[in-house]
Order: sequence, then structure tokens, then C-alpha cells
Amino acid sequence: MEYAKSEAMDLPPLEVEKLFYLEARCAPKISIGDIGGRELNIFPIIGGFFEGEKMRGEIMNLGADWNYRHSGNLAEMITRYLLKTDDGEYISLSTNGRYVNDWEKVLAIRRGEYIDPNQYYFRQHLVFETGADKYKWLNGIIAFAVMGIKETGEICYNAYMLK
Repeated sequence: MEYAKSEAMDLPPLEVEKLFYLEARCAPKISIGDIGGRELNIFPIIGGFFEGEKMRGEIMNLGADWNYRHSGNLAEMITRYLLKTDDGEYISLSTNGRYVNDWEKVLAIRRGEYIDPNQYYFRQHLVFETGADKYKWLNGIIAFAVMGIKETGEICYNAYMLK
């Protein structure tokens, strides 16, 4: 079967809206070790905050970051945690992301040194789940985060949604 090239469809332009800024505090890592070609460390998420025009609140002491360190400069993060808005609603947040950084900078961050987030790649896909009427719009969006790590260890990010 031959495919006939046709005129490209006129699609909407990519538009992005900032949702909030977030800072998450993690407890010290729990090292699971080499699980076959990658190292697994789990970082319990113990608190923090998020703040934006449409929503703000706290990060509950419930959840964790499963951090898979692959050979080379790649780490994969899979997280799940709970947000509580300032108006008392709960939102489950699941993420899947990638962190690419050279080993010397990883060690520097672990020592509490500041490394400019422009010097490494740290991004995540965000999935929200809530039954709260005010925030149900989050259930149907595509969202992502551009991230960094403070010298004090907090994971920080700007969360965005594709419009």
C-alpha cells in the first residue's frame, strides 16, 4: 500500500502556562543497591510547599522518590506524593522524570554545594489526580516540570501545563 503525501494539518501552536513553583524536602536516601544494571535509592518525601496563581498549599509527609541511577550520567525518578491545597483539598501527584548530570556535579550537590540548574538536565512529566471539583481540571492536563536542587537538598521546580 502506497502512502500519498498530503497537505499538513493546521494544528494549534504550543502554548505553556505556569502552574506553580514547588519545593520538596526529602529525608536521607534509603539505598536498595544494585538491582541489575542500575542502582535504586528511595528518598522519602517529608514536606514542602507549592505556590501559584491557581493553586497553593503544602506537600504532605507522604510519598517518596524512587531514584534509579543508570550507568553513565543518567538517573530516572519515579515519584508519588500528596499535595494539600490552602483550601483543604487533596491532590495526588505522580511524576516520571530524567536527570542527566556528570558524576562530579552529582557529588558536589551531595556535599551541599550549589550547582546552577542550567548546568544539568532535570525534567519531569507530572500527572495529577483529584476528586475536588475546584481542581478536577488538573486530571485532564499534560504537565511537566523544569527542576533544580538547592544546596540544602530541596528539590525545586516550576510546574507548567500545555494549553
